[in-house]
Amino acid sequence: MPSYAQEVKNELAHNFSDDKDCLLAEFVALLKVGARKIDGRLEFKSSNAAVVRRVITLGKKFFPLVKPEVAAVRRKKLLKNLIYVVRFIAAGEIQNFFDALDMSELLKRSRFKVAYLRGAFLACGSVNRPEAQYLLQIVTYTEAEAKFILKQLEKLEFNGGISQRKKKFVVWLREGDTICDFLGMVGAAEAVERFEIARNLKEVRVQVNRIVNVETAMLNKSINAAQRQLADIKILLDKKAPVNKKLQEAMTVRLENPSCTMKELAEKIPMSMSGLLYRFKIIHRLAKKFSRK
Repeated sequence: MPSYAQEVKNELAHNFSDDKDCLLAEFVALLKVGARKIDGRLEFKSSNAAVVRRVITLGKKFFPLVKPEVAAVRRKKLLKNLIYVVRFIAAGEIQNFFDALDMSELLKRSRFKVAYLRGAFLACGSVNRPEAQYLLQIVTYTEAEAKFILKQLEKLEFNGGISQRKKKFVVWLREGDTICDFLGMVGAAEAVERFEIARNLKEVRVQVNRIVNVETAMLNKSINAAQRQLADIKILLDKKAPVNKKLQEAMTVRLENPSCTMKELAEKIPMSMSGLLYRFKIIHRLAKKFSRK
């Protein structure tokens, strides 16, 4: 079963635009963030087949004379899943493409920035399932690229940050609303719907747990108070301590209703709860006095 992050990428990878400039910005991000130059080749790796197909499709669109090499390698560690590798010869048409690339011109409009961030997320992004802690990340190989991505996010009014993980740099978003807005912005409508449903359920669950915890705490407090009062009454009865009519009334109602709350006891007498509490304070003092004798 694919993870939530994989589902988001699958949705984005199948969501093609007719805007050539947006596709170009996305393709540049896929290569700048997700590819590395190795032995004269530009190498892109991903465990998501849909993302790899998108790289190949966009590669054919923008590098029509370059035939990419495609391979699948089984990962030796962890889940041992397949890693797909796309290699472009980093010379000729591709080199000319990057030499002529003007990033300020490429990202001059907001929709181009959005497309670039979509490509960056597809290349090296991840997002926690909404039931867990809210966290969206884009991992980059260089600090400069991380700062560039964060700058684009800030221009689109997203609050994020950068942290270092070993030799890589991570751009992150942590708030639920921010992550939801980001996913909606880059075009993952179905993922946003699932995120919202899961988040609402999570908030309801938190509220229910809070209510249950409060009620449990109140119940424990009532049980402890009742046990203490019964212990005090037992001391006074065993010592045959003289008590007035009002205290005797409080002792009797507690003995007859050992599991009732103070409010319920006060209603049975009837009297105010504060008045009944005062009587039990006097009973407690008397019990301490007679227990020392």
